[in-house]
Amino acid sequence: MLYPPGKPSRIPIIAVTGTNGKTTTTRLLAHIVKNNGYKVGFTTSDGIYVQNHMMEKGDTTGPVSAEYILKDPTVEFAVLETARGGILRSGLGFSRCDIAIITNIQEDHLGLSDIHTLDDLARVKSTVVKSVKKDGWAILNAEDEQCLKIANELSCNVAYFSMDENNPIVKQFSKEGKIVAVYENGFITIKKGEWKMRVERATHVPLTMGGKAKFMIANVLAATLASYLQGFKTDDISLSLQTFIPSAAQTPGRMNIFEFKKFKVLIDFAHNPAGYKGIEDFYKVLKPPKKLELLLVLVTVVTKTLRNVPILRLVCLIILSFDKKNICAVERKKKSSDSLWKVLPNQVKQLLQR
Repeated sequence: MLYPPGKPSRIPIIAVTGTNGKTTTTRLLAHIVKNNGYKVGFTTSDGIYVQNHMMEKGDTTGPVSAEYILKDPTVEFAVLETARGGILRSGLGFSRCDIAIITNIQEDHLGLSDIHTLDDLARVKSTVVKSVKKDGWAILNAEDEQCLKIANELSCNVAYFSMDENNPIVKQFSKEGKIVAVYENGFITIKKGEWKMRVERATHVPLTMGGKAKFMIANVLAATLASYLQGFKTDDISLSLQTFIPSAAQTPGRMNIFEFKKFKVLIDFAHNPAGYKGIEDFYKVLKPPKKLELLLVLVTVVTKTLRNVPILRLVCLIILSFDKKNICAVERKKKSSDSLWKVLPNQVKQLLQR
């Protein structure tokens, strides 16, 4: 029999959506799942993977890619990055999922496909968490206003993660005995009521860059909370966090640092205001000697709608806030013949030419 009595006919599905951090959170979750003995299939904006083997390269965050994983009879657990574009074109590749994560909802892709405001974008992203089973979990960012609005529309269980233990929502949930994940006293921590389970010190998690990349800590919190709610042991989650090493192979275009004799190069695919702010905050906490060694490469997607959002203005502000000698802006054109160089202010051009 294909499905003998008592045997499940579905595999666990964790869906990840949001503006920033989707791919990193998906990859970290897949690593945790694999380390817990499952054969994991996952989709990202880089490609479709079964275990760590790439099956198909490209931006594979839509329903067709999800179908690819879910049709594979060897896959025992699915972690699916689910982006705005695929939802708008064809919906989801699944009817129900066990856990869904919204990392954050920030300005990005506004003006495309009739999505003009953050409320419009939130409505699209909410499709993912609204697909969670009634006994499943929606994991939301307690510091994101749009996530808080979405929570009121859900019929499943809700859990929050936050970089601030004193966040009002987190404190309320803790008082009610509910589960949250917080960053407190340097630890990635699961709280259940007043009980604290410290999973791992952030500085011991390579993905956080020694605890300096706060936006990466937020991604780790989301993945840790999802893993815990899935039933994985905190010791196993801790080991997985320590063994997930960020690199061009593991997390391409996400805080990739290349070391040379006299300097280091950091490459990041930040492409919206919140993404640039995260990189700027990381740069600011570096010690002065390290700043002088760091060449920052910003990879920017240029689209026809770029001038309709404050991305260029923010890029200029960040460039001006960094050390003049340590900035390199790299353009990747997409669907546009516009040149980023042509629309940069003369002041920034002069800095880049020095």
